[in-house]
Amino acid sequence: MEIENPSAWSESFTTFFSTFRNHFLRSETRDSVQLYMRGLLADVPRKNGWQLAEAVGLPDPHSLQRVLNEAKWDTDEVCQTMREMTINEIGYAPGIGVIDESGFIKWGKKSAGVARQYCGRWGKVDNCQVGVFLGYVSDTGAAFLDRELYLPKAWCEDEERCRAAKIPEHVIFQTKPQLAQTMLERAWSEGIPMQWVVADALYGNSPQLREAVDTHGRYYVMAIGRRHQVIQQVSTQAIPITELVNSELTNPWEKLCFRISEKGLIWHEWAAFRITMPEDTIGEQWVLIQRTLDNEPEYNFYLSNAPQDTTLITLATVAVSRHPIEELFEEAKGEVGMADYEVRHWHGWYRHMTLVMLAHTWLKLLQHQQREKKPSASLVELQST
Repeated sequence: MEIENPSAWSESFTTFFSTFRNHFLRSETRDSVQLYMRGLLADVPRKNGWQLAEAVGLPDPHSLQRVLNEAKWDTDEVCQTMREMTINEIGYAPGIGVIDESGFIKWGKKSAGVARQYCGRWGKVDNCQVGVFLGYVSDTGAAFLDRELYLPKAWCEDEERCRAAKIPEHVIFQTKPQLAQTMLERAWSEGIPMQWVVADALYGNSPQLREAVDTHGRYYVMAIGRRHQVIQQVSTQAIPITELVNSELTNPWEKLCFRISEKGLIWHEWAAFRITMPEDTIGEQWVLIQRTLDNEPEYNFYLSNAPQDTTLITLATVAVSRHPIEELFEEAKGEVGMADYEVRHWHGWYRHMTLVMLAHTWLKLLQHQQREKKPSASLVELQST
């Protein structure tokens, strides 16, 4: 991430951090937290304890480790202030909440939540921890808002293991969609302008999550799997969703471009039409279909509870707004050490992730402040919905 006038970054960071000073009552904690974040922002190949300490001029990492382990401060309160600051800068009335997860490869069996599970970063099952994250996309930027550590069911059934990892007694097993719902409801309770929710099929396949979004008066455009059955408007018979691509009732395909690669513009064709989902309480909805322009096209399917008068381009624009969170993960892992932590305990994971998100938020807001606040052409359409 390129930032103009890098010589002024220290003063900018100090001003940014002043908003959070009251969350760290002891001066030693405040100083150590700032050093930890400055270390995360430093040009260090791997941001583990010793390298962070060296980057900020400390003889050892003890004071930085104390920030993650013994020091008294509340990660949820810091996150809430971070969300307020983010929304003040890039808040947008029809803002988009993006749910996604990330895996962190870890050795051993003692780190909270570690297990052999799917790790999206490597595209395979591995020994890792998985965090579920809430991002925010508006017409002027994107940023992280929240995070939750996924605790596999086997962990929740092992009290001794949970105690060793200092997992609070009130923590119970929650699916990833349930963790996503927790973060969404937290954001909405704080008045964050977030009319839309997008996510991949792991979350879109959850009727409970979709119903929660609908109940709160928000709209989703979430990917869904190919095994779903749907009912078209003029029929009472359920058919596989994959059959819709050849349906005579499908609206004309529309060719749209939202991304540019090194090879040029990336085009897809899109179609949308009204259906109902069997045994779904929400009623009539949209199915949005995306296909490549190949001789043997690949298809992606999305489900949305957006109003019937919602345009195809609006649905497609919201659907592709998942892409910025992929960039957020790349930046956070590459620039502020999101995956480089060395903590075993539950609260240590939350503290590291909170400070990583805080450091990354400063970068994003600084970047936002340096460019002209012009609405993105791809999101202007949302203003009319």
